[in-house]
Amino acid sequence: MDYTEPMEQGEPKTVWECRWWRVEERAFRGPDGKERRWYTARRPNPNTVHMLGVTPDGLVPLLRQWRIPVQDWVWELPAGLCDVEEEEIADTARRELEEETGYRAGEVQHLFTGTVSPGLSDELYNAFLCLDLEKVDEGGGTGSERIEVHLVPLKELGTKLLDAAAEGQLVDSKILTHLSLAMHRLVLLAHSGARDLPFGTNGDNEDSE
Repeated sequence: MDYTEPMEQGEPKTVWECRWWRVEERAFRGPDGKERRWYTARRPNPNTVHMLGVTPDGLVPLLRQWRIPVQDWVWELPAGLCDVEEEEIADTARRELEEETGYRAGEVQHLFTGTVSPGLSDELYNAFLCLDLEKVDEGGGTGSERIEVHLVPLKELGTKLLDAAAEGQLVDSKILTHLSLAMHRLVLLAHSGARDLPFGTNGDNEDSE
């Protein structure tokens, strides 16, 4: 069986839409020859930005945000939609980081772009590493968001998230992949002599804004 070609499928039909999403129905024929329908949620722009930021003394702004779909608080990285026309994606990352955390990035590096839930939507996760953070505001997002900002030592971030999950708190699982990508980039930068590993001197302190 040849899996190099896409499935036989019909044209998409919009069955519902709002400002943020459009739900499409598409008929397709599977390898078994049967015709079925698939429903896909699409954004006006599929790209989203997600930022792991690090202060010069090795602290990461981590969010605890109330999420209506799960009716609970979720540990997350700052993130946002690419919903400003003609704005460069790195600039969206800078803007959303500052809006949600109150920190401005001195340097922004793209790490990776990948799917989030390809069986459901076309959303793309754009992972960024933001360095040399400077506190310029209180953060906390916009009027539609309920966000707490916590500063967590980079070297303790993975343990904190695993401990939170073990206690029954909800954690955005994508953070762990993002952290792995960020650490890989930081190690490469350190090996090249471009910058030191940002583990800082305040590794024993956790603060919340």
